[in-house]
Amino acid sequence: MDRILTIIGPTAVGKTKVAIEIARRISGEIISADSRQIYKYLNIGTAKPTRKERKKINIHLIDFIHPDNTYSCGQFARDAEVKIEEIIRKGNIPIICGGTGLYIRSLFNPLHKLPESDKKNKEKLICMLAEHGLDYLYKKLLSVDPEWAKKINPRDKQRILRGLEVYAMTGKPLSTLIKKKKRKSKYLPYYIGLNLPREELYQRINNRFDDMLNNGLIEEVKSLLKKGFNPESSALRTIGYKEIIEYLQGKLSREAAIEKAKCRTRNFAKRQITWFNKITGLQWYSPEDLDIVKNIISRWGN
Repeated sequence: MDRILTIIGPTAVGKTKVAIEIARRISGEIISADSRQIYKYLNIGTAKPTRKERKKINIHLIDFIHPDNTYSCGQFARDAEVKIEEIIRKGNIPIICGGTGLYIRSLFNPLHKLPESDKKNKEKLICMLAEHGLDYLYKKLLSVDPEWAKKINPRDKQRILRGLEVYAMTGKPLSTLIKKKKRKSKYLPYYIGLNLPREELYQRINNRFDDMLNNGLIEEVKSLLKKGFNPESSALRTIGYKEIIEYLQGKLSREAAIEKAKCRTRNFAKRQITWFNKITGLQWYSPEDLDIVKNIISRWGN
């Protein structure tokens, strides 16, 4: 079974830079595992690889989902497997790089195979939600799948909708379907974790957001809203975009929006580190180590 070099770590730590340098040395291609960089038109606020960086190395699974559409970790796993196979067939080496833990887990610890989201059923449920409210949907879920309903928070809109959608599509409770045996992953990860001392990482996060503002983040958000994208969509509710939208709507001052975005990003980084620390055998490296690329390649190749 192929061991896939997988570079993970908190936001702003410098994963993409290291991954590109490794890819250049080993004929690699990068598969992004970032749940924000998948969206088209969201460039500055997602710290998406630049055109210059993308000219150096092929980077897959970025910039391909419409901002008003949803994309699940299960879809990511399927798409990533296809890309891994394509890269290997070309004689190149796939490298997974990103900080979305659910994406990483779904690829190497596959989820139960459930039906993909259906637009008609989803729209019906959204209309029902708008007309009757979340409590009504939760009670409906309790009647068709009490086991799943009792496992989740009664205010967890996404999981309530998913439970009802799966039941509508299959006639079976989601709780029954996820008890079936999971399939095994086609690949084994070789994990590399990048991290910095907390204060240094937090300073990087703050500085990067200042750079985003200087590079036109507010103008980018204005452009997205002008194009008609829903400010309540998954894409625009991500950190950075959500706060700038609140500023543009007059809900926050510019200074408050900036501080809120920085604070939420720091908290997010903390959660990422906690998540990745649970991975057995993860090797941590400092991105400031001058020999980091050489050391990673040497250890991975043995």
